[in-house]
Formats: sequence, structure tokens, C-alpha cells
Amino acid sequence: MVRYLYHLVKYIDYLGMSKDAEFLDTAPILAQAARAQVAAMMSRLAARGFDDMTPAFAGVIPLLDAAGERPTVLAQRAGVTKQAMGQMLTLLKQRKYVEQVNDPSDTRAKVVRLTKRGVALRAACMDVRRDLHAAALKAIGKEELANLQKGLHLLTKSMSTPD
Repeated sequence: MVRYLYHLVKYIDYLGMSKDAEFLDTAPILAQAARAQVAAMMSRLAARGFDDMTPAFAGVIPLLDAAGERPTVLAQRAGVTKQAMGQMLTLLKQRKYVEQVNDPSDTRAKVVRLTKRGVALRAACMDVRRDLHAAALKAIGKEELANLQKGLHLLTKSMSTPD
């Protein structure tokens, strides 16, 4: 994590924005931090035997469980089109993370649910998230991490409310 923060600071210096007290663009820092987080997640999942994962799956796996959900509901929750969700689910089915079965409440409809492999992936994702959190704690400490999280929540909220 420290290595990533170092590169973030260097990137800001490269852009010449760190000397401008009135303007410091946070977008490059946030984007680089997000890419670093995703890369670390993918690398650690691969080390746990899930080397066929892609960052795009990260938005779908948390929405699924063993009970299942309709693809249209998954698309709404993920904020993507039904077609995009369909393509994602096809890939996840090919990799044996999900299966489609009849909806118990309406046999005309299908639900998508995690397979045994999908449940194992979800558990591995939680373990990796704990590992990454521990690395962040080690890199910047509990108080700084709490401040960072609080600041990011406030920033997100401020950007999602109209001017």
C-alpha cells in the first residue's frame, strides 16, 4: 500500500498540481488507488486458485448467493443493461461460478445463483478484502485509514448531490 501511495504522490508531482494550492485534482489519485486495489485483489485471488477472475466480475459476485436472483434484478442492482449482465453471467457460467435454475416462485422465470465454486470464490473475496484492509492499516494506521474512509464517503456524497 505504501508503494502505491508513493506512486500516487509522484504522479501528482508529475502533473505539477501539487504546487498549486488552489487546485489539486483528486481524480487521478482516486483512479490510481482504485486500479491498485483491483490489481491487488486480482493477484491475491489468483494466488488462491481463482486465476480466471476479471475486475468486471467484482460488481456481480457480491450480488449473488446460493438462493439466486433474476438476471434483470442483478442488472438493476449493478447499474448495467440487461444485455451487459447477460454477457457477464454467460462468462461466469462458463467458468462454473454460477448456474441458472428455475425460479421457485415462478417456473417461467430463471434465477442465477452461485455454485459451490462461486461460494468458494465469494469466501476468498472476503478473505482478500480482510488482507487488503490489514495491509492498509499497517501502511497508514488505524486513525489515518478511518480519516481516509470518512473523507472518501464525504467526497462521494458531495459529488452525488446536485449543485
